[in-house]
Amino acid sequence: MGSAVNAGVYERGTYMRQEDMEQFAFLYLCGSRDRALLSGTEKMTFSDFDRLIYITSFLGLIHFNLKMWNQYSIRFQKQLRILELLSEERSVPMEAAEYEDDIRRQEQWLTEFCSNAPDQGAQEYLRNFVEKEAE
Repeated sequence: MGSAVNAGVYERGTYMRQEDMEQFAFLYLCGSRDRALLSGTEKMTFSDFDRLIYITSFLGLIHFNLKMWNQYSIRFQKQLRILELLSEERSVPMEAAEYEDDIRRQEQWLTEFCSNAPDQGAQEYLRNFVEKEAE
């Protein structure tokens, strides 16, 4: 029992792994569309996958992030391979404008994620977290 307690949370006779705790936290904080995507009731696109991977990484939910990679990356092998090939073919560094476009898109993802949180308390918590991490 000692190792189970050290590796996660032991509560009421049930052991929760770190990835399960992070998934629970994410599902609590995310909006209904993201819950639908992760539950499979709505089809996830590559763009959704990219966004969710970025957000979970930004929030520090590394175990859940890896769980999503393991679960969904198979669906998007073709798109991931294309990105890999494009990256390998790039002989010159990205232009500043390309980086800025990526940064704006990621900031938009975070803003929308915060706005879509299920209640005002969660929205406020997320906004504060994002602002603190952006400093």
